[in-house]
Amino acid sequence: MSTFPTITLQDLKKHGTKALPKRQAAYLIVNSKMHSVVVPFDDYEMLMEMIEDFEDMQAIEERKNEPSIPFEKAFPLKSKKK
Repeated sequence: MSTFPTITLQDLKKHGTKALPKRQAAYLIVNSKMHSVVVPFDDYEMLMEMIEDFEDMQAIEERKNEPSIPFEKAFPLKSKKK
């Protein structure tokens, strides 16, 4: 497990967002206990995309043995009426 800097609620109250490390995750300490991890927004977005990709791969793996339906049958073209 990597070591991140720590910040407290008191740090945030006293220094505002300046208490947050630049472009780095930090542990938020509340009542002398680790409470949360604060991450830069870009890192958060990347993590959420990775989780979504993993969930998609899981769904594909779970359904890989299901019979498939040809695209044309699932989405037939509607004939144009004149």
